[in-house]
Amino acid sequence: MKVFKMQFRFFLIGMMLSGVVLADLSGDWEGVLEINEIEFPLIIHLMHKNGQPSGTLDSPAQGGMDIAMTDIEFGDDSLMFEIAEIGVFYEGHLDLATGLIEGSLIQGGAFKLSFSPIKIDTAEVTGSSDSKHLLGQWGGTVEIPGNPLSLVVHVTMDYDQLHATADSPDQEAAGIVVDTISLRSGKVVFTMEDLGVAFIGSMSKDQQTIQGDFNQLGRVFYLELVKGKSPKQAYQRPQEPQPPFRYHVENVVVNNTSANLELAGTLTRPKDVSTIKAAAVMITGSGAQDRDETILNHKPFWVIADYLAQQGYAVLRLDDRGVGESTGDFSQATTEDFVTDINAAVNFMQQRTDIPSDKIGLIGHSEGGMIAPMLAAQRDDLSFIILLAAPGVPATELLAEQKYLIAKSTAHDEAGLLDQRAKDLVLHQRMAAWSSDDDFKAKVSAYVKASLKDQTTNEAYIISEINNILKAYNTPWFRYFIAYEPAKYLSQVKVPLLALNGEYDVQVEAESNLMGIEAVLKKIEHKDFTIRTLPKLNHLFQTSDTGSTSEYVLLTESFSPMALQAMSDWLNQRF
Repeated sequence: MKVFKMQFRFFLIGMMLSGVVLADLSGDWEGVLEINEIEFPLIIHLMHKNGQPSGTLDSPAQGGMDIAMTDIEFGDDSLMFEIAEIGVFYEGHLDLATGLIEGSLIQGGAFKLSFSPIKIDTAEVTGSSDSKHLLGQWGGTVEIPGNPLSLVVHVTMDYDQLHATADSPDQEAAGIVVDTISLRSGKVVFTMEDLGVAFIGSMSKDQQTIQGDFNQLGRVFYLELVKGKSPKQAYQRPQEPQPPFRYHVENVVVNNTSANLELAGTLTRPKDVSTIKAAAVMITGSGAQDRDETILNHKPFWVIADYLAQQGYAVLRLDDRGVGESTGDFSQATTEDFVTDINAAVNFMQQRTDIPSDKIGLIGHSEGGMIAPMLAAQRDDLSFIILLAAPGVPATELLAEQKYLIAKSTAHDEAGLLDQRAKDLVLHQRMAAWSSDDDFKAKVSAYVKASLKDQTTNEAYIISEINNILKAYNTPWFRYFIAYEPAKYLSQVKVPLLALNGEYDVQVEAESNLMGIEAVLKKIEHKDFTIRTLPKLNHLFQTSDTGSTSEYVLLTESFSPMALQAMSDWLNQRF
């Protein structure tokens, strides 16, 4: 998930308020400010002190809490406030039909901003500000419709300072940094800035539960945290192989002498070596992956290996370098480096006496579908390659299309999404052209700054956006990836090739990428290739309703039986 952050700083407009009207809008209100398509949750607290109106503003996702309003007035149906420190002016009116305060925030420009009341049953809420009540473990479930996610928050204290981390068991993420956490008059607030998360809730009188809103990039979900609870979604994974196995399973180590590292893996094969039809080395997709390509407790590579072993095939799957039991540094590696890892794996298989050395091929998923043709272009002793959701268009186009399709699954502004896709493509093409330049960082920074100048004059936002882009894109892996042209390698592939894609894939779209692969193979008059789109399958080859990435964790299927059969049928025709 791409996260945008902006320092909470607005242009000073020098507007002051006068007059005081005592009224009934006292309480807590929440709203979402949208600037340049980026959403920032805001909370205002309106009250009376010594008969005079006062208020504060929170911007949790940006780390701004209890920012005092320097001038304020609110009546039965109106609200105006100024925060001179950060140059904010707001004016709005209560809509009796909706119960919302509708208005505009001015910060060098006017932005529509509505506030809705935060309703808390004060009879059930503690009024404590004692931070010790937060210490310990808190667990609950973020109630995302159709995709609930468990969350565990660990709170400790060191020299009177609170510290916290969070775990997301369903996403196999632990130790997520919680940047700020506090308890004030029964109100609990914590933020995770890198994820754009802000939680605001109320602690119960017995200090055992915290109920509130989990806000991530403007989307708000209910979350109840219970002290001492350790929730875990019990998603079923019925395809995961279970012993006893009807085939040979062996843990192995592959030496990549060219990179001075060891790759740990598992070899599965029929027990009777005389029945082995052929062998495959599996290649994982992007990101640091283990040998099973585990994602959200799905183990698709283990499912594939299990199935093919029972069909008479040997399969080697490996932990990526620097992952699991493998050595090496994944963070500094590029796709080209991963090619050397798989090359070493093929050599390892050829040296074994129980594997037919002249019948070894490759099965690559996603980025693995880049690596397979790259290695096939180097070697003339491979027997086949199977590409699962492999790129068939330049990486510049692939990434722009991927971002567009994922955004389209949750948004409906088609014109805006298409415009952003066009802008992304231009940016990616520039990055590809500069990918080998020593001043890549400077060129990208200058280009992004010039592009954003047309949209905003907020220097803090521009700097923040540039830093976010560089953090994601100025890495060895990305700079190699963005310049990748699949045709360069596919045009050199001579071995039998099977390319499969899921109809609902939003990460590597089926039609454009399969057409790209097919066009190259037809142009070189390849003698044996098969291209297939498998209905209703997503990027992980699960049977899905929409293909949305949010479905991955919910689906019990780890790898479609239809896709398994498509691979084995194709292999059986050749071996």
